Order: sequence, then structure tokens, then C-alpha cells
Amino acid sequence: METEIKVGDVMSKGVVTISPGASVKEACEIMAKHDFSGLTVMEGGKVSGVLTQGDVIKMIAAGANAMNTHVSEFMGKEAHNIGPDADIYKAAKLMVDKKVKRLLVLKDGKLVGVLTQADIVRISPSVYDLIFEKAKVEAATMVETELPLSGECEECGNYSDDLKNAGGTLMCGDCFTEYEEQP
Repeated sequence: METEIKVGDVMSKGVVTISPGASVKEACEIMAKHDFSGLTVMEGGKVSGVLTQGDVIKMIAAGANAMNTHVSEFMGKEAHNIGPDADIYKAAKLMVDKKVKRLLVLKDGKLVGVLTQADIVRISPSVYDLIFEKAKVEAATMVETELPLSGECEECGNYSDDLKNAGGTLMCGDCFTEYEEQP
């Protein structure tokens, strides 16, 4: 599904970064100041990871002191990325597949922006819903998704709070039962 909306048109530019040697307290202050849920960690002009609110929660749960703990100790080392010319549908699918809420945008190996789910929502909430629901359906392929999907049954048109994926078609319980009973 091509939306013809490019990552570079939607991404946040002017990325705020932090070094791996900075304290988690400093990182939290920056995240609070800018209302960010994460920071890109850079060292020597290269991305070395991402520190998210979830990483900070793990640090607190481990009993570490934010003033004395370096970002490198709790940051995620794997930072998923995409190019600025990629379609946002591809980005959304990657977010769903990797279970992440942000992608670093790299051009020729250099960080040029960050794309978050919030950036996609800003385009249009309905586009966001369409993109992420389609990506979830494709990721599910004949198995139940982690969360129940709700919406219009693609077979009968009735609304259902528990749509099931049947060969790539979202069906209500009745239509799904009929589908399973077919030879």
C-alpha cells in the first residue's frame, strides 16, 4: 500500500541527541524540556543507540541512581532506521514488525530526522488508523493479533469488536465460522 507520503515530509527534523557518557538525569531533563519520549544517542557523529522512557523505567526498577548512571548503561543498542524517501506505510509496517514507536531517519548514513507514531498521526488520524491496521493485518497473516481488532467486517459489512484475519480479510465471528467450514 503506497500512500505517496514520504518519511522525509513527515519526520521531525533538528534531532536532539545525547552522548552515551551523559547521565540519565541529564537525559531526563532534556526529554522533559522538549516533551520527548526518547533520545537518540550519538558518539563520534554516529548513532550508538536510543534511550527511551521505558529504558529509564528499567533503570529505576533496577535501583540505579539517575545522577550517577550513564545513558550507555540502559540505552537500547539497536536503533531501527529508514530512509527519508521511503513511504510512510513502509515505516509504519517496520514499526509494527519491530514493535517500536520511533525510527531514526538516515540519509547516506547520517541522521537527518526521527519519525515517530505521533508524526504520522499529525498527518491525519484516519491515515494513521488505516496504515497501522493494515500493517497489523499483514503482520498477523492467519494468526490472531495480540489485541482484538474492531471495525467493519469485510465480508458482510457488519461492525464487530472482534475481527479475525481469514486469508488477509477481516471478518466478524459469524463470517469467520462460515469461512472455516468451507471445504
